[in-house]
Amino acid sequence: MIKISPAVLLLMLSFFLWRCQDSSPASGGQASGVDFKRKDNVVYARLPAEPDRLNPILAASTYARVVNEQLFLNLLHFNPTTLELEPQLAKAPPVVKEITEGPNAGGVAYTFEIHETAVWDDGSPITGHDLAFTLKAILNPKVNAAHYRAYLEFISEVEVNADNPKAFTVYANKKYILGEPAISNMTVLPAHIYDPEGLLSPYRVADLSDPEAAARLVESDPGLQAFADAFNSPKYSREKGFVSGSGPYTFEGWETGQKIELSRKTDWWGDELQADYPMLSAAPERLVFTIIPDQTAMLAALKDEQIDVTSQIDAEDFAGLRDNELVSGRYELHTPPALVYYFIGLNNKSPKLADKRVRRALAHLLDVDELINTLYNGLATRTVGPFHPTKPYYHDELPPIPFDPEQARSLLAEAGWEDTNGNGIVDKNLNGVLTELELDYIISSASKFANNQALLFQDNAKRAGVSINIEPKEFTVLIDQVKKRDYEIYSSGWGQAPIPDDPKQLWHSESDTPSGGNRVSFRNEEADRLIEAIQVTLDEQKRRELYLEFQELIYEEQPYIFLFSPLERIAISKRFEAMASARRPGFFVQDFVLRDVAPQ
Repeated sequence: MIKISPAVLLLMLSFFLWRCQDSSPASGGQASGVDFKRKDNVVYARLPAEPDRLNPILAASTYARVVNEQLFLNLLHFNPTTLELEPQLAKAPPVVKEITEGPNAGGVAYTFEIHETAVWDDGSPITGHDLAFTLKAILNPKVNAAHYRAYLEFISEVEVNADNPKAFTVYANKKYILGEPAISNMTVLPAHIYDPEGLLSPYRVADLSDPEAAARLVESDPGLQAFADAFNSPKYSREKGFVSGSGPYTFEGWETGQKIELSRKTDWWGDELQADYPMLSAAPERLVFTIIPDQTAMLAALKDEQIDVTSQIDAEDFAGLRDNELVSGRYELHTPPALVYYFIGLNNKSPKLADKRVRRALAHLLDVDELINTLYNGLATRTVGPFHPTKPYYHDELPPIPFDPEQARSLLAEAGWEDTNGNGIVDKNLNGVLTELELDYIISSASKFANNQALLFQDNAKRAGVSINIEPKEFTVLIDQVKKRDYEIYSSGWGQAPIPDDPKQLWHSESDTPSGGNRVSFRNEEADRLIEAIQVTLDEQKRRELYLEFQELIYEEQPYIFLFSPLERIAISKRFEAMASARRPGFFVQDFVLRDVAPQ
């Protein structure tokens, strides 16, 4: 029997109650009786930070995903209410067939068909050839998509139906726990827009599916490098006419640091299918994503009705909004459970942090319970590892690491860190140089919570002779430094989907690349072995045992300081009927339906 801790049980209960109550459309404040400043069918959504790029293959930021999902469609996507994969660009879930003979024996075939009416912006049909192109782009080793490639290494070929190019089969050369969801949830890009010279046309997916063979091809064919250079360039991530997809909205412009604007396509092909395919819904005429990093500025914009929706409201501010009559009359406030956990990343390559005893000592130097209770108003539950507490394989028998400065000092002494010069900071001889344990901690300058968390950590760490230097950064600058591994400590979060977890993207040695997700440079042969076993173990009980063993290893090594899984804090204007969701970012602007308000 799976044991469930009281904390996890509480989080699961909150999820159940939210699904029963908070997932219904905002209805507590009907538009009647409220004189809203804006009455147009335009959603003004706040982004807490600048997106990195509007290219779903290259983007690594949640803030980019919010915008990209309006421009590009997946074959299937997660329904915000049910959290299950439902058809979007494809007509139905794939027909799945095990392969018993031929070069892919032991693998699986996934057959899809795209809607007959689905076309790109210029009216050309969306076909399986576009899906094949998208896969080839991802598998090109020079394209900055290592975080995406980690999930698609099992794909061996794509075969497009000669009689019906909208039908195609994706072949996998092995069984993989995420085979069906990874392929189904793929975004499709128009080949003729993103590869106008046909540089990938001479190749099949099979030519690039083997990493070593793909690397040799890139060295011998300058066309593959030329494609990657163009695809990676800002042109295909920021310029009107070059950011083009199959979604209901078209990209109008991006004012750096200010806003991104999208407009709804007229006569969009998905309109006639919405009744039968809810994942094709698109109600607002325009979407304006306003970039407001500062919490104080966001609160002012909210109270002035300059924005219709925002998530990631600092917990203390959210409590204040609940008591504000002006806000409660115009906004619904939601707290769905978020499929995300927060952590402090430790650069395992840093000589100061290479010893796991030092990393464990740092984990003893943050009072996470105080963090949750005083800075997060109790709207979270502690986590101890790399999976969300509601996952059935979450290891709830691993005890949270307690705040214990004395234990931290003892661990540091074991690792050779002691205060030899009497200045209050422990030190050690590293490569012939006396080095003090002084760590630079980069955080998002946009988050008041991140700053308060860092201050608490800084104060806690002093008790064991560790000096923390706080360095607030703009989000894009922070991400760039982390990708380059040019940091010692940083704060972040990781969102997870409602499917089994594949830890390879974050924890495998192969993912320790500039565009890979292993941004703390954690390298461990046993972890790699467990990850690879998890990927191919279809038996749920056996896979659970591997998950537990993997979590025990991560717990021992402490490459992160794991903090907590939060409840999201969202405000949505009552001038729209809209739902909050456990799926990130917690709201879905394409589904906002304007209430019956008087025209301007």
